[in-house]
Amino acid sequence: MRRLGGAALAAGVLLMLTGCGSQATTPSATPTVTVIETPSAAPSTTASATPSTAPSSTASASASASASSSAPSAGGSAPAGQCPDDSLGITVVRAADGGGAGSEYYQVLFTNTGGSSCVLRGTPGVSVISSGGAQLGPAADRVQTGVQLVRIGVGGVAAATLQVVNIGTDGGPLDGCRAVTGAGYRVYAPHSTKAVRVQDGDAVACADGPVFMTVSPVARFTG
Repeated sequence: MRRLGGAALAAGVLLMLTGCGSQATTPSATPTVTVIETPSAAPSTTASATPSTAPSSTASASASASASSSAPSAGGSAPAGQCPDDSLGITVVRAADGGGAGSEYYQVLFTNTGGSSCVLRGTPGVSVISSGGAQLGPAADRVQTGVQLVRIGVGGVAAATLQVVNIGTDGGPLDGCRAVTGAGYRVYAPHSTKAVRVQDGDAVACADGPVFMTVSPVARFTG
């Protein structure tokens, strides 16, 4: 499955797996323009660990926080010079290494579309959604270690790695996973309460099942 994850902002392209029960294909079209939506209430968060069934990685081995929704937790504060919501273009692309049979890897990209440099710090919120915007399955576990302040110049990009367990069409290695196909991802930039909807018709989720995604803090994008 993938991607990790509402209204106005520059765009999203999606990915998803290939081979070995893969769930998505590398998108060939230009990212769809996204829309920003303000949630009626920010859901509470609870601490949890990355699912033991997910293949180990730097991200999944780190301590993380999960939420019933991908909306940011109330804790913490935005850094001075935080990138404004209307100056961030958000897309989701397949990572260069792609992943393997157990997990697929994607990059949630935050592009500075404004006229001056700005910063991001922390871990974004990502969840799979239906065509109507309903969340499908649990939001991605958010890794809270390795957080750094990332300055993004005009036109520059920061990235957060999204790890998605390869659930295929039958739940794959996750017990209790009922695999369903979504319409894309809902993504919250760190410290933002406005969501961007990134369209991806290949996004797959564990409906009413275990956590199947893990997202890492934003870092400098190296391509």
